[in-house]
Amino acid sequence: MHPDVQRRIRHEVVDECRARFVSEYGIIGPPRLDSVREYLQPEELSRDSVGWQIHTNTFERGTVAEGIRYHYGDPDRLELSDYLRYGQMFQAVLHGGAMEALRFRKGDPDAECWGALIWSYNDCWGETGWSVIDHYLRRKASYYWLRRACAPVKIITRPRGDMLVTRIVNDTRRAFDAEVQHGWFRVDGADRRLVTRALTIPANSMVEVARVAISQELCPDKWLHGAVLTGDGIPADQAIWLLAPFRMLAPTTPQLTVKRSGDNITVSSPTYCHAVHAEDGGHALFSDNYFDLLPGVPYCIRASSPAIALRTVMPIE
Repeated sequence: MHPDVQRRIRHEVVDECRARFVSEYGIIGPPRLDSVREYLQPEELSRDSVGWQIHTNTFERGTVAEGIRYHYGDPDRLELSDYLRYGQMFQAVLHGGAMEALRFRKGDPDAECWGALIWSYNDCWGETGWSVIDHYLRRKASYYWLRRACAPVKIITRPRGDMLVTRIVNDTRRAFDAEVQHGWFRVDGADRRLVTRALTIPANSMVEVARVAISQELCPDKWLHGAVLTGDGIPADQAIWLLAPFRMLAPTTPQLTVKRSGDNITVSSPTYCHAVHAEDGGHALFSDNYFDLLPGVPYCIRASSPAIALRTVMPIE
């Protein structure tokens, strides 16, 4: 664990890694509030309590609070429920970004990487700790970000010097015909500058789709880079690269549209939205959750049953 907390809270640091196989790494994050209430007494529901400290991994060392501060805002001004929510999202963003940074290097001519192991999948007791599923088998937000990052066919954008590079990694033994739209989106959805490319993704391969300069003319709080992958036989996927932390993005008014058909739920917004989710109690009610929306790009998930899809509400928090 790096002694500099500022290096522990940014997934861009993982782009410095050159290991061919990463045998262990992890990111610490808190569990859900309903899990915290199972292992702490009501009078212990404070970050200053002895019980809270006992149930915080010794390697945490202020990482969660600093992660919230960098990505979202002042953690000391948050109610406990919000602290846990933003702490989970900090862990989620880093888990997704770190795994993508390592998978991005599949077939890389300069620094190839063929795999990674995370610590850890679940917890042996209730704590703010390494897991993506807590001791009570409730999924943290990081579960979904890590799962998306491990999709067998994945589109990924990472920085290389003053360029943003977009690649597709295919870990299957099948080739796919696909289409990629990539380029710049305004956060408020008012403009986009996209390029469309049709391509074939060979089996067990990495394909570089594009290299674009990080424009100095675009305001980092108003623009982001996005890439959308579609194709026969592969789930639609997307890669999003922000030019500034979430807390610095120009504020927009989210306008979610939710459409249901059987157990399918399609969500869209004319503006960029972060961490869109439906309350699931930490259980596997949906194929995906806590996802981001590119402006004007629909995103489809499945509910575990049509009845659950029908009553699903997706608040913006």
